[in-house]
Amino acid sequence: MNEENSKEKSLKLALAISAAAIVGLAGFCFYQGSQLATYKNDAAGYEEYRKNKEADAIKLKQLTEDNEKMLRDMQEISNLEKKLRRALIRDVDNSKLGDLSSSSVSPSSYTPGQGGNKTLDKATTISMLTAQNKNIKSQIDATKASVADLLSMMEGRSGALASFPDKWPVNGGVISSSYGGRTDPIASGFEYHHGVDIALEYGEPIYAAGAGTVTKAGTNGGYGIFASIDHGNGYQTQYGHMSAVAVKAGQKVAKGEVIGFVGNTGYSTGPHLHFEVLSDGQTIDPFFITKKK
Repeated sequence: MNEENSKEKSLKLALAISAAAIVGLAGFCFYQGSQLATYKNDAAGYEEYRKNKEADAIKLKQLTEDNEKMLRDMQEISNLEKKLRRALIRDVDNSKLGDLSSSSVSPSSYTPGQGGNKTLDKATTISMLTAQNKNIKSQIDATKASVADLLSMMEGRSGALASFPDKWPVNGGVISSSYGGRTDPIASGFEYHHGVDIALEYGEPIYAAGAGTVTKAGTNGGYGIFASIDHGNGYQTQYGHMSAVAVKAGQKVAKGEVIGFVGNTGYSTGPHLHFEVLSDGQTIDPFFITKKK
């Protein structure tokens, strides 16, 4: 009887120990599972944090580089605008120019202020740089528009000056016959001379007095080999007695471009250039508008 009681107690103890072991194992497994889940969550969170941190660092670096480049561009554009304004200020109504600093923004005005102990976090810095770059870009766009307007004004001004026929059409030479009344060098009678005759060596180059469009190039009666140029704004120039013409009708020429060569063709007594200037269809004395050199 005692032996059976002893066996029963041993069996119960073994069962109790087994149950405790099973419960302990289950608790351990649950703990390990929860730790693993926590680790996975922490690992995923860390990975997301790491990626976000890297992305923020890249974005901050790009914004900083863009900021520096835009500041340099702003400085260059502002300097160009000021140069253009200075180039125009003597020849254009000042009311069209405005204040020299009206659309020029110094990059120094965008430099972050110095002093203070507060350190900005990365998100705030990115936000500030983004807003700053947007502001600088708007200033650059405004200055570009201003520069474009100035360039248009300058091109218009230079174009008008280039087309005005004020260039003396040859290098040197002697005035052999002036504008106005004179004695016909061949028929000996009185005539009205509509241009000036400039005596030079045969073959000397003849230059366009202003930019324009060639309206005629070839022979023209007593003018011999002849060319005429329309300069716009009612001005026209004519060149006669050439030995050869270097342009053709319809061709656009620049001021100072060679259009022909001194000759003795047509109604002429020696190598020279007959040069006429017309305003609204009427001849005028070339000395009134040309810069004889």
